[in-house]
Amino acid sequence: MTDTAGGKEAAKKTFGYIELLTKEARKAMTGEFNQKHKGAGFGKIPEILSQITIDWFTKRDKNIRLTLQSTPEAKNGQVRMIFNGDSKSAHFKMRLDATFSVSGQSPDSPAYLKDLNFAVDSRDFY
Repeated sequence: MTDTAGGKEAAKKTFGYIELLTKEARKAMTGEFNQKHKGAGFGKIPEILSQITIDWFTKRDKNIRLTLQSTPEAKNGQVRMIFNGDSKSAHFKMRLDATFSVSGQSPDSPAYLKDLNFAVDSRDFY
């Protein structure tokens, strides 16, 4: 039998921890992106963002595993992604929203990060 009260408590603790990590990740990844990928072609941004997100969380806590669930088409300088995550005690979803300043209309147009946000919702932890 499964201890549902214990499972809910574990998910609640994991939510608090992941919420703290997303705040830390936002600051660290904004700096990393601006340092290493500033001016990259907008068409390459979703791939770059998903990789640095997965890499950052893996380095920060080896018990957290993220996989990219979906990336709706990036357009108008906006990129949105949904990640599935696992920890030892819970499964969860995490959203990434990024806004870029893009000079030009082609996929190779240089893009500059304006804003990067992560969102987690306690209802997405189970």
